[in-house]
Amino acid sequence: MKRPIVSDPLKFNGAPHIEGTPLTVAEVQDYWRTPGVGAVQARARFPQLSEAELGAAVTYAELQQPEFSFVADHPGPPARRLRLWSEPPGWMFAYTDTDASGVERPGRDYWDDTFSAIIRYPEDYAPRSVIWRDERTGEIVDIYSIDPEAGQTPCSPT
Repeated sequence: MKRPIVSDPLKFNGAPHIEGTPLTVAEVQDYWRTPGVGAVQARARFPQLSEAELGAAVTYAELQQPEFSFVADHPGPPARRLRLWSEPPGWMFAYTDTDASGVERPGRDYWDDTFSAIIRYPEDYAPRSVIWRDERTGEIVDIYSIDPEAGQTPCSPT
């Protein structure tokens, strides 16, 4: 792909667009959704886009930030980074090990429907005493004492 999809707050009110063109991703996607429009029509409507650029614009989806995202580092051995985050409609837990030379190796990952189900995994890979932080704010969080399903979050009163 020659030109990436970018977002610039000074252009198109920050909407994603194909760099170097006056085309927003929304414009391409709106045209693509028109009944009767296919690849031939889209190529004719946007001749300035390469096949790869057109495909990237049609399939583009903005990165969704998880509502909850927690991280902990365990010195090991092995040194291990643990992550727990919301992944609608459920929850994810994963870890990565780092060897003495700094090489990272992904470990297992888990997905479950509920927080109460996913919370059972972290203790299998690090002691319960490991310090968890909210990935966005850096604040320390006791993941074992919150219950997002009941509306209790790290920021809500206990």
